[in-house]
This record gives sequence, structure tokens and C-alpha cells, in this order.
Amino acid sequence: MLEQAASGLTAQEARVIAREAYVFGLALVENYRLFAIDHLPDSPHHRPSNTWRHVSRLVTPDDRDVVTPNNDTLYSEACLDLRGAPVVIETPELSGRYFCIQLVDITTNNLPYIGTRETGTSPGRFVIVGPDWKGTMPGNLHGVPVIHSPSRFVLALLRIGVDGAEDVSAVAALQKRFRILPFSEFSDGETPPLPAVAWLPYFDPKKDETLRAFEYVNFMMQWHRFLDAAQPTLERFSRIGVRAGEGFDAKALPSDVRAAMLEGVKAARDDIRRTPPLHQGWALPDPKVGSYGDDYLLRAHVAWNYLYANSPEEAVYPITHRDAADRPLDGSTGRYVLRFPREDLPPARYFWSVTAYDSRTRMLVENPLHRYSLGDRSRDLKKAEDGSLSLFLQREAPEGRRMENWLPVPDGRFYVVLRIYGPTEEALRGPYVPPAIEAFSD
Repeated sequence: MLEQAASGLTAQEARVIAREAYVFGLALVENYRLFAIDHLPDSPHHRPSNTWRHVSRLVTPDDRDVVTPNNDTLYSEACLDLRGAPVVIETPELSGRYFCIQLVDITTNNLPYIGTRETGTSPGRFVIVGPDWKGTMPGNLHGVPVIHSPSRFVLALLRIGVDGAEDVSAVAALQKRFRILPFSEFSDGETPPLPAVAWLPYFDPKKDETLRAFEYVNFMMQWHRFLDAAQPTLERFSRIGVRAGEGFDAKALPSDVRAAMLEGVKAARDDIRRTPPLHQGWALPDPKVGSYGDDYLLRAHVAWNYLYANSPEEAVYPITHRDAADRPLDGSTGRYVLRFPREDLPPARYFWSVTAYDSRTRMLVENPLHRYSLGDRSRDLKKAEDGSLSLFLQREAPEGRRMENWLPVPDGRFYVVLRIYGPTEEALRGPYVPPAIEAFSD
């Protein structure tokens, strides 16, 4: 079948289509990594769909599931199976505390949010409906908000704000009060059992430069109903065997087509990793994050660097790999300061934080203080007499008053993410740009 699909293709056509299809599919493949963690029998986190997995501690360098994780909230995660019937999410009383449930479809687009910003912090119920359901809503769910998904599987990512280490136990107790309920609890009809899914082995596309990723693109596409506008693109991909629900065996391709597709994949990976325009060293969030439309390159870039980024209305993540002199941030050779003038603190309606990550692993940095972020909830931060706030980013501990404002960085290249939760209009649509990170030697 795959050999027939590729018949009549020139090497140049195969190269171009593979490049485009890899960019299109990278987010789906990255998304599969969490699906695999949930569903593969040998995974330590294996559990049924529609079941929360709570991480009842702040993330540390030992957590490797998602790149660029935050250290501001407790996480919970669930894979919602919407193939047979909707599911119902219940939220408890949060008494004004920040939380959000980010619902992510197969392509990593975000569905409407549940949370402090969008739905408030009173107890609530929400019905999540997949693309195939044709039933009617029972009377006991009348008036309950309904969120429609184009995907048959949806990831639900719950984040609850934590106000310091002493607040963790209270938030952990709140996590257990979030519930995912089967639709059958609210309706009279029985839900027939669903066929088992033959999940593929765990796969990390960052460590693989072969054509294997297309096997996972095909697998993930079968669980999503694509818009009519995407059909010409999908038909073009089918010429190299990228088709929803079908297998993909690169060995079945003609050798010249296979070689050309490998060149296309390499070019796509270079495209995805290319640095976007910088502002004072910072890459500012694109307003399309979380709702990408046909900007597949942006979608792939976000999935590669910070999978499951919130939509900008919920939180924005300026990110920098460079200092004020446009040199790479490197803890082995430099010490740095991020100085916020009094009038230029991050414009957040909820809270903000600064976190450093190892550039190679894209994970948090181990350090003797077990300190992984600093922000407006860090109680010991010292401001200068003029009201400015300086954060010191360096490998070794500083002396004196700088210790409270020290954010440890690795012995090598690193990058910094500023998270602004509940950004104001200034952060969402300009003109806010974080200050450049400056190297210093004294």
C-alpha cells in the first residue's frame, strides 16, 4: 500500500511533501508521548482513561514527562476518551484560588478553558463532547456548559496555584475533589463497551531523525476530525503514505523516495528549531498559541519547546536563550542579572514567575536549595531602595543579600521562561517586553 502511494513521485516532490508533513505532524507525535505514559501497560502511570493522575508535589528535575514544566502549580492530568459518550468534569469550591483545566485536542489546539479566569471558582459541572456523539442532553445536565471537541481523545491538564511549599498539602487535598464522571451517571441509556486501542510503543521524536515519526502521525490522525479546509493538505500527504489510521513502513518505499523524505525531515527539524524574532533577547508569545489554525510551523515549534502551552489569555511565556549582548546564556562561563524596574514588573492579574532550564534536556536544574523558580510569591525576595527587583542567575551561590534573589542555573547553556498568569492587555498585545538579562562580573 505504501509503495503504491509513493509510485509516480519524484524525489523532489517526496522531499517537499515530507518536510511539510513532518512540520504538520510533529505536535501530534509530541502529544502522543503523554498518551503513551497513560496507556502503555509497562508505564508506571498506566491507568484507565477518564481518570486523574495527580502529582501532589511541585515539579522537580526528576520529572521528565513534559519539557519546560512549571514550578508554580500542582499538576493533574487525564486522558478523556470521548469515542462512545461525553464525560462530565466536576470542579470543587476553590474560594478564589487560581486554577485552570486546559483541554487539549489531538493536534494540541486548546478547547475552551475551565478555571478561575473563564468560569470562576465556585463548584461546577462541565460536559465534554466528542465529534461523533449524536445524543441528547439529559434533563439533570440542563444548563450545564458543554465543550465540544473535534478529537475523540482529549488531554485534560489541571493546574492549581501554590503559594509556597507550606501550601502544597492544602492544594493536594483540593486535587482529589476534582472528578471525572461517566455520562451514564446522568442518562438512562447504557454506554456500550469501547473497543481496545492498540497503542504504539513510547517514542521520542527529538531523539529520532528517521521516518518513524510518520507512523505516529498516522496513528494520532485517526482520532481527530479535521476541518474541510485541511483536506487538500491531507490528500497531498497521502502521496507519501501519511494517512489517518494506516500503518507506515519506510522500508516499503522506493529507495530514492525514502532518501528524499529523510532530507525533507531534516529540513523540517531545522525549520522547527529556528529561533523566532527576539525583543531584548526574548521570544514573545504569538497570539495564535493554542489556536493555531493552519500555522503548522508555530504549532510544531511550541510543541518542541514547551508542549501544552496555555493560550495567551490564560498565561504568556516570554522565553530567552540570550543575554543583553546577544550571547548564549551559559552558567559555566557567566553570571547574570534580570533587573525589573519598579514600574516594569511583569503585568499579571494572578501571579508571575521566572524559571531556568537546561538547554540540552529542557528540564529543571538540580541545585542544593531545591529552588527552581522565583516570582511574586517568593516571600524572601529583596527589592532595592528604588523599588526595583533584581534576580541573580548563576551557577554558584552569591554572597550577602543576593542569596534570597538567587535563581540557580546549570553548568552550561540554559534558557529562562517568564510566566505571567492572567496577563493584562499590556502583556497580551504589547507594549510589555521583559528587561534583557545582563551579564556581570563584580
